[in-house]
Amino acid sequence: MLVLNPSYIVSMNENIGVIKDGFVGIEKGIITYLSKKKPPQYEELIPLPGRVLLPGFINTHTHVAMTLLRGLKDDVDLQTWLMKYILPLEKLLKPKDVYYGALYGIAEMIKNGITMFMDMYYHEIEVARAVADARIRAVLTYGSADVFFNVSPEEEFKKAEKFREDLLSFVVSKNLKNFIFFAYGPHSPYGCTKELLQIIREAASKHRARIHIHLSETEKEVKEFLKTYRMTPIEYLETLKFLRNDVMAAHVVWATDKDIKILSRRGVHVLHNPTSNLKLASGIAPIPKLLSSKVNVALATDGPASNNRLDMWKEITLAALIHKGVLKDPEVIPAKIALKMATANGAKALGLEDRLGSIEIGKFADFILIDIKKALESTPFHDIHSMLVYALDSRYIESVWIHGKPVYSQEEGFLTINVERLRDKIEDIRARLLSEAK
Repeated sequence: MLVLNPSYIVSMNENIGVIKDGFVGIEKGIITYLSKKKPPQYEELIPLPGRVLLPGFINTHTHVAMTLLRGLKDDVDLQTWLMKYILPLEKLLKPKDVYYGALYGIAEMIKNGITMFMDMYYHEIEVARAVADARIRAVLTYGSADVFFNVSPEEEFKKAEKFREDLLSFVVSKNLKNFIFFAYGPHSPYGCTKELLQIIREAASKHRARIHIHLSETEKEVKEFLKTYRMTPIEYLETLKFLRNDVMAAHVVWATDKDIKILSRRGVHVLHNPTSNLKLASGIAPIPKLLSSKVNVALATDGPASNNRLDMWKEITLAALIHKGVLKDPEVIPAKIALKMATANGAKALGLEDRLGSIEIGKFADFILIDIKKALESTPFHDIHSMLVYALDSRYIESVWIHGKPVYSQEEGFLTINVERLRDKIEDIRARLLSEAK
């Protein structure tokens, strides 16, 4: 057993709380010991004075390979950004482009303390290969959209099923059952026909798979649904009997009070993307209302082309601040809740709360070590959650551990990814895309 002895263990478990000068024991990638007392037997003990041990961040919604398109076009609305700039270049992406873009984005996520993420994109099996090479964890979804691609629902669903089968085979062949997970990924109610949504709902129930979808992201989307169907996108999905507790809905910026009641009743998980929603002027999601209605809310960065960073710490701080300002209420989204949205709530949204999201015996040893000795902002502190959320940032992440092993440290850099070689690949792909797109 390897034992770590940090100054503080922030467990993100209500019953365990914060352990000062505690001990975390790790065996075969699993936390097997957690106490204020030193274990009687161990193979190695690493003292970590001045460090905080915190569960790894869980990024519940991104399109990680879009590092290739970061900064392509900023300061425009979502529809212009997506239809005029992003989609035309995405059509030029080759499978290997997606692999390199994903691996580069994964490196950025790891450096920023993310140990698990959920992705939606094309050539998604290449994202799986990047996940395997980086030794991170991920839920992967193929972005199904028969409306966008002008194909039949059946034809589009075949792509999702092929990805599911290919991914499961890949996971078995590489022994990655604890690292890579599948979910269906219908893009949105406006990107999918009713028939495709119903096919995916039936398949998800049959295979006990989860569903990852964009939902009520913009005011325009909601207005168009009200005009066409005389109901909101959430009400529309409710009429299709689509919404259940296996649905993970990204954004949910324009949810009405009736919508929120539906989400709460159905147990839908909401994936909050504060920076992306602000940058694309989509609006500010009613997170305090969702939380007060007992909806599980997790945090996410969205893709690196609409954020433009994959930094969950930034999202945590922003999520704790913007709702205070909008509602003129300093008590909404306390620091501890914001941290929970990036850890325990994220694990619950992905259906992995029994394995991730908190420092507990029996869970995966996925965590970050924060060096508060290097942070002038950490002295003094009166509440550790407030100090982490409001005073510090990802600069102070000393190391990132996944399955009981370090994958990044400030001292040694990346232990699973050659970032410098990747930089050259990304630049080459960018030049080719711009040349082909003229």
